Amino acid sequence: MTTNMIETKGLTRKFGQDRGIFDINLEVPRNSIYGFIGHNGAGKTTTIKILCGLLQASSGTAFIDGCEVNRKNLPKIKRMIGYMPDITGVYEQMSVWEFLDFYGAAFRIRPDVRSKRIKDALELAGASQMIDYQVASLSRGMRQKVGLAKTLIHDPQVLILDEPAGGLDPQARVEMRKAIRSLKDLGKTILLSSHILPELASICDRVGILNKGKLLAQGTVRDIADVVHEALSISVTVDNDPQKAMDLVKTLDGVESVTAGDANQFFLRYHGAREKAGLILSHLMKNDIHVRWFAENETDLENVYLNMTHDAEGKDKEEEKTEEKKPSGKAEAKSEDKSKSKNEKKEA
Repeated sequence: MTTNMIETKGLTRKFGQDRGIFDINLEVPRNSIYGFIGHNGAGKTTTIKILCGLLQASSGTAFIDGCEVNRKNLPKIKRMIGYMPDITGVYEQMSVWEFLDFYGAAFRIRPDVRSKRIKDALELAGASQMIDYQVASLSRGMRQKVGLAKTLIHDPQVLILDEPAGGLDPQARVEMRKAIRSLKDLGKTILLSSHILPELASICDRVGILNKGKLLAQGTVRDIADVVHEALSISVTVDNDPQKAMDLVKTLDGVESVTAGDANQFFLRYHGAREKAGLILSHLMKNDIHVRWFAENETDLENVYLNMTHDAEGKDKEEEKTEEKKPSGKAEAKSEDKSKSKNEKKEA
C-alpha cells in the first residue's frame, strides 16, 4: 500500500509555448484533505482533469492509489475517483432521486443496492430532505449538495472537488465544510481547489500552491510559511502594565510590529526562527511582567500565498531580463559578418 493516495511525477500539459502545467509533482497522503491553491488559469483544473482521465498529459505520470492514470486503467480509475466539477451539470426534468438513480445505474450498481446508496450519499452531503425535490427547483447551494451526493454514489475512495464552495452563501459554505470533514472521517482522500483561502486553511491538512502552471510549494501551511519566511503572529496577554510590556517587546530583534488589543492583550509580528520566539517571553518575565497567555496565532494562508507568488513573479522577471541581455546567435553572426566585411574592405 502506497503512502500517497494521489501522486504525480513530472506531470506536464502544454497549450502552446507558455500555457499549461509544467513538471507538477503532487503528493497527497492517504486519508487527508489537500487544498489546491492558485489564481484563475494557474492550472488547477487542467491537473484535476488529467488525474480524472479526462485529459491526456504531454509528459509525466499520475497515480491514484499506485495505479497509473492511462487509457488502459481508465475503467478502474473511474471507479476509484469521485469528481465534482465547479459547476454541476444536472437534468432539470428529473427529481433528485431520479437524477442520482440514473448515475447509480451508469456505474452499474444493482437496483436493490442503489436505493440505499442514494439515501446514504444524500445524508453525507447534508441533503436528505431533497430526495423528492425537482432538480429544476434547486438553488445553487442545493445543486452543489446534490452534485456532491452524485460524486459519492459509487462509494469512491478518492474525491476530487473543483471549487466546491464557489458561489455559495456563507451558511452553505459552512455546511459544505462540515460534509467534507465527515467524508475524511470515513477514510476518504480529498483533493479540493478553492479561491477562498481562509476556508482552505481551516479544513486542509496540506496545501499546494500553483502559479502559472508550476507547483511552487506543498506541505502544511506552517511548513510553507517557514519556507517563505512568513512572520509569526503572536498573541500576548499580561496581568500587569500592558504598555510597559509592549515597550519592552518593541526593542527586541525580529519584532516587526506591536499592536494593542482588548484590555491587557496585545499582538506582535516576529520575523525570526520559531524556536527563538520564546526569548520574547523570557524577556518579559525577567522585567517583572506577569504573562498569562503567550501563543502563536494560526498562520494566515492568504499572506503565505501572496508572498510565495510575489517571490515567484520576481524571479521570473529577473530571468526575463537576463535572457534579454544575452545576445542571440543571429546577432552574433551578423556582428561577425560585419567585422569580416570591414576587414575585407581594408585589405582591398
